[in-house]
Amino acid sequence: MKETLLFLGQAIRNYRTAGTFTQSRPALARAIADAVGDVSNGQVLLELGPGTGVVTRELMVRYPRARIVAVEVLEAFASRLEAAAPGVTVVRGCASRLDAHLAALGIDTDEVAAVVSGLPMLSLPDDLPRQILGSVAGVLRPGRRYVQFTYFKRAWRRFTLDGFRQLARRRVWLNMPPAYVLTFERDSEELTATTGAATGAETCAGKS
Repeated sequence: MKETLLFLGQAIRNYRTAGTFTQSRPALARAIADAVGDVSNGQVLLELGPGTGVVTRELMVRYPRARIVAVEVLEAFASRLEAAAPGVTVVRGCASRLDAHLAALGIDTDEVAAVVSGLPMLSLPDDLPRQILGSVAGVLRPGRRYVQFTYFKRAWRRFTLDGFRQLARRRVWLNMPPAYVLTFERDSEELTATTGAATGAETCAGKS
């Protein structure tokens, strides 16, 4: 109950950052974990926008020997996740700077097995979605996966993911509201203007 109230309070204060008033359900977390694919011992799973950690906990169960790094901009969520999942490395910061966050942790991008995202790209402000997608592209090597869930499959068509190919799309009816899990694979080292690495100051915003 405390976790649910925390999520609702943060969603009310920071709707564009949270993107929904309801937490992800276990069925959605399982579908996301299914999409990650093979992860070797010691490789990094990078989670963007973990919130209260519903997906994080499933990743910990499914990939116990992976290192999970969770990037969260809202302090209340970051603090909650640190307390609830002490084995997870929690980074307080914007997902548009993944290369810098990994470098600060001494992690090479070759170690990143996959990126999992619950970020509400469709409600984020300004140019931030493009910056985040560019940041994701910058830390994934060819053949590695980017898994994103969304409530609006058609609206996602506005994003051009150059350097990625879509592997799968799965509908999760047991989530509330029902959601789609989109699975992409990095297929090119080259970055274009559409998915180029982010430059300039971070534009993330959020209140704790």
